[in-house]
Amino acid sequence: MAEKLEVAQEKLLNLVQLMPTEMVELSESWRRVLAETIVSNMDFPPFDRSPLDGYAIVAKDVEGTVPDKSIILRQVDYVPAGDVPHHNITSGTACRIMTGAPLPPGATGVVRIEDTIADGDKIIVLDGHGAEKNICFQGEEISSAEEVISAGTAINAGVIGMLAVLGKAQVCVFRKPRVAIIATGSEIIPVDSQLTPGKIRNSNSYMLSAQVADAGAKTILMGNVLDNVDEIALMLENASTCDVVITTGGASIGDHDLIGEVYERLGITLLFDRVSIKPGMSMLAGIKNGKLYLGLSGNPAAAAISFEQLVRPILMKMCGHKTWWRPRVRAVLASPFNKSTGAKRFVWSRCWQKDNSILAEPLRLQSNGMLKSAMVANSLIVIPENTPPLPSGSEVEVILLINT
Repeated sequence: MAEKLEVAQEKLLNLVQLMPTEMVELSESWRRVLAETIVSNMDFPPFDRSPLDGYAIVAKDVEGTVPDKSIILRQVDYVPAGDVPHHNITSGTACRIMTGAPLPPGATGVVRIEDTIADGDKIIVLDGHGAEKNICFQGEEISSAEEVISAGTAINAGVIGMLAVLGKAQVCVFRKPRVAIIATGSEIIPVDSQLTPGKIRNSNSYMLSAQVADAGAKTILMGNVLDNVDEIALMLENASTCDVVITTGGASIGDHDLIGEVYERLGITLLFDRVSIKPGMSMLAGIKNGKLYLGLSGNPAAAAISFEQLVRPILMKMCGHKTWWRPRVRAVLASPFNKSTGAKRFVWSRCWQKDNSILAEPLRLQSNGMLKSAMVANSLIVIPENTPPLPSGSEVEVILLINT
């Protein structure tokens, strides 16, 4: 009997652990996952500074200043970015200051340079409105001893920038899981080979390799192997140094579906041999010495869906992510889905926002062996088990194929 999807997911997630940690250069940390909580050892900004080019002044001096009621101040200092002030500011004086430069002592505001006229050391202020707001205060974004980034945070461009602000030239991250991918099937030939009758190129390995990378793991492409128990078993043994081993093909019950037999020979404990989803019902999972072995369908669309629903979450957990799931939204069918559903079904789709609604359109080519729809899909429509055909306008759940 096929395992319920949620039960299969829970079984696999309960069996995997976080990867060990390693130090990497900041420049190499994008899309890795922090394994440490980052605590600031400084205030940021580290001093009161100007957010614009202008003049640091005593804010009360320029209150109510407008072009026909200007005032004249005397410039006593100039502070470019990267320099420090040399004089205090008192009533009646001003300091020319550039963006990012530290505010001189005594200054309580900054007027924009375009609201002034310079005449030697005389500064005519034409508009002082809001001068007191033009200050970035020390520690207003980050304070010393503050926990700024928590462990489990995926490192995006903003996180990299913040790590640089805090002086983290190297960061502690979770190691990427190493995922072996093996394509089985006597009909499979390498991607650079010429097609001959009865043969197809090994597309699954490359498709799954991209999915593995998208989940934050590292692919080890093992190539393809004939439908032969001895050869498949040897390939799995050679892949046993990896953290997860994925095969495609041989996962069903046909004459040449041999993965279950290979598991038995190698002493891999079978966890389940079918999952109640379409496409992707033919899937085996096993464990040996704490290592997961996952047998996906040889049909590309089925393999891709099985990966999304069962393999991606475990890799996300192993990589240290706080959440292992794609975002889900409610959407309205823009066109009908004309099939009835027994097992839970995942349908390649395009979704978009129109006014206050999200629309989802099932793509045309949904067969287990077809990849064309996967090329343009940005979402998966989730159709519950035992659902009749759905007309346009039906409300559905949609998985967005984006990273969080």
